[in-house]
Amino acid sequence: MDSPSSLLKYSYKSALAWCQENGWTDLFVEQYQYWAFPPGGVMPLPLPSQALHLIELPTVTSPQQRCLQTLSLAIALVATGMSCWFQSLMPLLVGFSACALLIAAQDA
Repeated sequence: MDSPSSLLKYSYKSALAWCQENGWTDLFVEQYQYWAFPPGGVMPLPLPSQALHLIELPTVTSPQQRCLQTLSLAIALVATGMSCWFQSLMPLLVGFSACALLIAAQDA
């Protein structure tokens, strides 16, 4: 089962960076939302989603992820070509399945 933080729209690092920039403290996750104490506040509030939308941090892909993405693209292109050549949808089905497994392997 996924943890609540993996189902959130924004990354924990982005939320933490926003909190540090704006003086919010004690970041935590509750009900699939980020909560923290605002500056001078005594009660935690959900972080404003408009602010988080502006501060998404860039993510760097690892060499293994780039290799898996390239392999997925190659499989998709080959499956499309074979599907046209054989006039069958079976190569697309196999290619889609292989790409889905490769994308799932990136998250692990």
